[in-house]
Amino acid sequence: MFSWIFIMALACIELNPFVWIQGLRRGKPFLAAQAGRYLIGLILSFGIIYFLLIDISLTGLMNTFGFIIAGNLILSGLFHASARKDDGDEMKEKRKEKSKRTIVGVQSGVGLLFLMVLLFLNFVYPFTVTKELAEMGDIETSTDQIESVTEESVRSVPYTYARYKSEIVFGNIDNYSFYEMGESSIQKIEDELFWVTPIEYASVWRWWRADSVPGYIMVSAEDPNAEAQLVDDYNMKYLPSGFLEDNLERHVRQSYEDIVLMGASFEPNDEGKPYYAYSYAHYDHYRSGPDADGVILIDAETGEMEQHELGEQPEFVDNAIDYRLALNYAEWFGKYSNGFLNSIFAKEGVHEPTSDEEMIGVLGPDHDMYWMVDHMRPNQDSNTMVGFTMVNAQTGEATYYTGSSGLLNAGGAREVVNKSFQREQWSGTQPVLYSVYDNYTWVVPVVDQNGLMREIAMVHAETGTIASGSSREEAFRSYRQTLANELDADNYTPTDVLEEETVEGTVYRVSDMNDQVIQVLLSGESRVLEFDVSEIADVVFLREGDKIEAQVVDTEENVLNVIEYTNLTVEEEFGGVEEFEIEENTGEETQTDSSGPQGEQAEE
Repeated sequence: MFSWIFIMALACIELNPFVWIQGLRRGKPFLAAQAGRYLIGLILSFGIIYFLLIDISLTGLMNTFGFIIAGNLILSGLFHASARKDDGDEMKEKRKEKSKRTIVGVQSGVGLLFLMVLLFLNFVYPFTVTKELAEMGDIETSTDQIESVTEESVRSVPYTYARYKSEIVFGNIDNYSFYEMGESSIQKIEDELFWVTPIEYASVWRWWRADSVPGYIMVSAEDPNAEAQLVDDYNMKYLPSGFLEDNLERHVRQSYEDIVLMGASFEPNDEGKPYYAYSYAHYDHYRSGPDADGVILIDAETGEMEQHELGEQPEFVDNAIDYRLALNYAEWFGKYSNGFLNSIFAKEGVHEPTSDEEMIGVLGPDHDMYWMVDHMRPNQDSNTMVGFTMVNAQTGEATYYTGSSGLLNAGGAREVVNKSFQREQWSGTQPVLYSVYDNYTWVVPVVDQNGLMREIAMVHAETGTIASGSSREEAFRSYRQTLANELDADNYTPTDVLEEETVEGTVYRVSDMNDQVIQVLLSGESRVLEFDVSEIADVVFLREGDKIEAQVVDTEENVLNVIEYTNLTVEEEFGGVEEFEIEENTGEETQTDSSGPQGEQAEE
């Protein structure tokens, strides 16, 4: 790094060899002037390389020091032209005027041409390679529906609530004024989702006083009632907020000078040891279109580093590709697949991500982390989507799913939730799209005006039907009942996941009623039968030892949602309910079923 600082400082000295030939004849004044210019070059070079931490590659140096060189050539040429007009030796000036004018003109012309080339490469050239940009990321198009996830794979705690709980724990840190909370991110640790927040230095003075930071904070992304955890067993030294040699990016840049660093993700392993994974790439088209290559894994305590190609990093690294790069791939694919001019005029097949700032991190059915964003038509304030992109954050594999066209997008799902909780003045935040029970479903945490979590809403993406609960388990239970009872069974059941079946057995245990729900265990049946009292009112009379036959919905989980049931014990003991017909002409009641005690009483 430092050798390049001294080399690139030469960009500020006189670059015209003819001027050097003449200047050396003048002796010390010329050399002193060049020494001063080199000192200015050192300051600029130090700032660009040491503080801006550019990649020391051909395009990286050209795109920064190239502008310095172009400006140097132009300004030096103008200065020399002005100085020659004041030359005291008139005869000598006349003799050499023509050749000097040519040299000065060439110098300024080269500088101007170089400047024009740099401006073209930065502001025009990217629009000539839009087709190539659209193909970056190797995004495949699919009409298939994504595989359904289980309840355990769904994140239900939003970012704002995780930050709130983290701040409570943050106050317990010794000398907490030295530090501040870093950026929170979703991580999978021991097959459970957490919001993980590294602790950072508050300022350069706090960094100067403290040797390290005391660790990081973990908040469950699955259980809103779980307490935040302060992991303070590690003294983290290499951080994004560190200074000089303790700065994470500078620490990486000193060992990997020529790679393009995209962004760092805080990645504790399954044992809790803190690491940073720095995503890196290279440019295929000058400084346009970074192509992801892999990650640099940094031990936050010791600074030890390992380089891994994309997809070959340790399994605990969840975000090997930076979300900004994944978002660029999704944007270019939707905007430029049919060319640059089409994206401006006809706009055939053009679509764009609903967010230009973030992608949502979700756990896929294969238990890999994904970056997900939904797409909409350009320049439209619409609540429906045309598809969505999922990028495997560990391998970089990307797919654009078109089978969701016409379904609610993230904004539409949030609007449904906001209207449902308008009286409470609660609102939805961070909607995440999943396939739940083989139905596209938006899972939307509901927060109050202070950002505290109140409910978890599940919005059916096709119909906008909403189900909610105070916990993830309750929300899923309510959603199961909604799919089974409220939506048209011909359209939504059975599917690959929701299958109707008949269950028989003897009641072994009956739970108390909780939120209009009663759960029942049958002898010999490992799954739990769940009754909605609002739909099946007579379940309150169910007792242990009763023999029942129930029509249920099997969701391949431990809970079976009951659609209807028959209490065989009650039917055998009391018989069936009589049915009567009213004869239109006579008005007499005709008995059609006289079985059982009630039938005997009717005969009397």
